[in-house]
Amino acid sequence: MIEEILFPFSRGEAQKWVDAAIVEHRRKPSYQPPPRNVTVGDYLLQWLESSAQRVRKSTLESYRYRIDEVIKIMGKKPLIQLQPDDIQKCYMKMAATHSRRTVQYAATLLRGALEQAVNLELLPSNPSRKVPMPRLERTERPVLTPEEARRFLATAETHRFRVLWKFIALTGVRRGEALALRWEDIDWERRVVTIQRTFSGSGQKRRTLNTPKKQRGVRTIAIPEILVNELEAQRKQQQLERQAAGDDWEETGFVFTTSRGRPLDPSQITPAFKKLLAKAGLPNTWRLHDLRHAMATHWLASGINPKVVSERLGHASVAFTLQVYAHALPNQQAEGAERAARILFAKEIDDQKGVHE
Repeated sequence: MIEEILFPFSRGEAQKWVDAAIVEHRRKPSYQPPPRNVTVGDYLLQWLESSAQRVRKSTLESYRYRIDEVIKIMGKKPLIQLQPDDIQKCYMKMAATHSRRTVQYAATLLRGALEQAVNLELLPSNPSRKVPMPRLERTERPVLTPEEARRFLATAETHRFRVLWKFIALTGVRRGEALALRWEDIDWERRVVTIQRTFSGSGQKRRTLNTPKKQRGVRTIAIPEILVNELEAQRKQQQLERQAAGDDWEETGFVFTTSRGRPLDPSQITPAFKKLLAKAGLPNTWRLHDLRHAMATHWLASGINPKVVSERLGHASVAFTLQVYAHALPNQQAEGAERAARILFAKEIDDQKGVHE
């Protein structure tokens, strides 16, 4: 009865009501039908241009990459004729050559762009809402064990980037955050570093230096004494390189640089990382990001408070950290059960142990 009062219409009846409302809207003298020569591609490019006023340059670049894929498939179709079936086929074609994450990201952007088209009265309704969003199947990657991480770092001991590898492994920061670290971000006395910027992009698109999107991205991280010593060694090495480069040296203030002082690019980092993996006899499938992933996993498995781990990683919330690293916590439930039992029944447990011994 309550449901009938709150929801007096079925879904089909509700859709008929919406369709009737749209027809009524079109009958108004002020209504102007959208131009039929506006294509999906025309509109999406215009939407990207308007997005440039609201998002970061790096974010806009990621938008453009996904939207360009949509335009390639159905950009020539008139916007007013766009149907759910067209969108479904677009997702299927993208899925054949792109990752599920890319397709889902593109679908999210397309839905938002078409919603804006409805607000601008270019479309009577959003056809993408009738198409299920592509599912993102979560796959768990194998985690570097402490022994594997030690083997990699030992192999990298004489490499020019050895301090960079150790910095990521011991702090859990992202690659872009490590590459954007400046000497001024290090508090030598307190043994902490402040993460307050990141590099994004690679190659020609590399020169984008951002501050974190939200305040949680700016964080202070405690570092162990061994890493303080490594950073001091890095500073001395950089001073030697500065002297050797002479007039060719470019003073940028970054901790990790080329031999001429310029910021390092991921295109320089990744090949070196892969070569060291092979030299250490480790799978070539490991990514530099796996050093961060491994440390976070082992922190949680060792009983470090998830809130501490979340703050150190710069995650949006503790809930997100637990979702990503849930596989690291299976043994903690059993441990928690044993602790609870001992709190309530310590005497009985000790008596039982005495009987079995």
